[in-house]
Amino acid sequence: MPLDKESIQERIGKLSQIIKLLDQYKGESEEDFLVDFTINSAAQFNLIIGIEIIVDIGSHILNELYQVRPKEYQEVITALGEQEIISKEFAVENSDMPKFRNFVIHQYEDVDMKQVHAYLQKAPNVFRKFAEYFMDLLEKQA
Repeated sequence: MPLDKESIQERIGKLSQIIKLLDQYKGESEEDFLVDFTINSAAQFNLIIGIEIIVDIGSHILNELYQVRPKEYQEVITALGEQEIISKEFAVENSDMPKFRNFVIHQYEDVDMKQVHAYLQKAPNVFRKFAEYFMDLLEKQA
């Protein structure tokens, strides 16, 4: 099955919308973020979906272009670096991203909103960089 460029572009479009929202949320002071359930829950949701989109796109690229089928979300990020879809350094720096997603989803009662706020400060730029890497790959595949 060939690379589904249209699906990847649609997901990157959704990721761009998430980045815009997260950029707004990250402007909230930690104090306001901690007490505003609407904002902190929306931020958590969009962080999860953003990570999910990145992993889904990465899995599709790895599977279709390299016949690599990572079993774990974290392996997707590592494999993207190994295949030079993203830089190895960027892969290492962001390999824990799926752990954050899993923690928020599966350990939601233990989530420290200060950690979510801290992660939110870097996530939009990280997501933006993943989108750039994926768009670069699509251009090379044209």
